[in-house]
Amino acid sequence: ALTASDRGGEALVRAHMRLADTGAVSCVVGIVDAPGGKRYMLFEGHHGDLHAYVRARRRLREPEARRLFRQAAEAVAKCHENGVVLRDLKLRKFVFADEA
Repeated sequence: ALTASDRGGEALVRAHMRLADTGAVSCVVGIVDAPGGKRYMLFEGHHGDLHAYVRARRRLREPEARRLFRQAAEAVAKCHENGVVLRDLKLRKFVFADEA
């Protein structure tokens, strides 16, 4: 949860709003202020993450791995182009917007 007094939390909300139309991040569908100064961001639903996909598949053929890596790299590049630096990249943080 983000706390209302957390400058990083406010920065995170602003960053998501800046990236909303780029396709690089999940869209924020709501922000809820809860008791105790907590703030929760609600995101669009997704169809799993890259970590679960790779674990389920166990092995990816090179063309598929290349395609997924390119998509992840393009998402990171869009973030950087918009002044958002991602510091903790993990496969779990890359989610699928559709089932294709």
